[in-house]
Amino acid sequence: MKELVGAGVAVVSALLYDLGYVLEKQALDAMPAIGLRPASVLRVARDSRRWRAGFVAMLAGLALQVVALTLAPVSVVQPILAGGLVALAAAGSVLLGERLDRRHRRALVLVVVAVAVVSVSAGHGAPLAQHVPGGRFAVVVALAAGLAAVCAWAGVRRDGPPGRWSMSGLSGTALGAGLLYGTGAIAEKAVATRLVRDGMVRGAWSALATPYPWLFLVATLAGMLLFQVGLQGNPASLMASLTNVVSGVCALVGASVVFGEAVLPSGWWSVLRGAGFVSLLAAVLVLMVDPETVPTAGGPEPDRPGQAVAP
Repeated sequence: MKELVGAGVAVVSALLYDLGYVLEKQALDAMPAIGLRPASVLRVARDSRRWRAGFVAMLAGLALQVVALTLAPVSVVQPILAGGLVALAAAGSVLLGERLDRRHRRALVLVVVAVAVVSVSAGHGAPLAQHVPGGRFAVVVALAAGLAAVCAWAGVRRDGPPGRWSMSGLSGTALGAGLLYGTGAIAEKAVATRLVRDGMVRGAWSALATPYPWLFLVATLAGMLLFQVGLQGNPASLMASLTNVVSGVCALVGASVVFGEAVLPSGWWSVLRGAGFVSLLAAVLVLMVDPETVPTAGGPEPDRPGQAVAP
């Protein structure tokens, strides 16, 4: 029953997240281009009431996510949160007028498949962690944050010549933001262990004396900043889908390494969840194909070095 309530809270959290994505995207589309600077987001917050409403909705969703993690394991909560992206994909075309090209549609289908199979394979009755191994926590967080920084740099600064495979602005910012959000989710889970062990009030008070809530705050704000940059220049349905599934996978892996919660359930469910991870990786690879070098059906081949071009 406790896990079922946690799943219900996670559903409400996912709906609030979707509302926030739509409102923020509508606001950003009407604003000048923002950069990877906190001042840019502060300017948007100052000038747009719609963006502020979306931000408040996402904060409410975040608060409910913490509550859900005290009632159910990460393997249940994260897939449900990612499942809300299916509704966002439908809302993107209706409310935002987004039209995805063929490459984006393929990637979105792969992401939806990943969400579906990981959600179906969510474990039942998994024990909730009540202790944080500090060494493993530090190593996992450092690796995730370092990889996020590399992806963010590659996504925001594309100075080299286009290639067959490259880190696009969409894939780079989505991967970077997802890893930062995932890092925050691992820290959030560390706070949740205090709440599970000591109760809501005493646990919340004692958690303030640890680095976990502050790391959660820093990682989440950094992820939000990078996400806003990617959201302004890319379809909300695809940007949010890829970011959230990457975040969910990062949180699942982190929960396994740090807290001992299983990434793969027992039996044949592990094959299904593994297929979801493969589907997510395939979506990332599809987005990393540079469209400038992919020949279209019946179209001209890309120029090769040394090949003369007819006038």
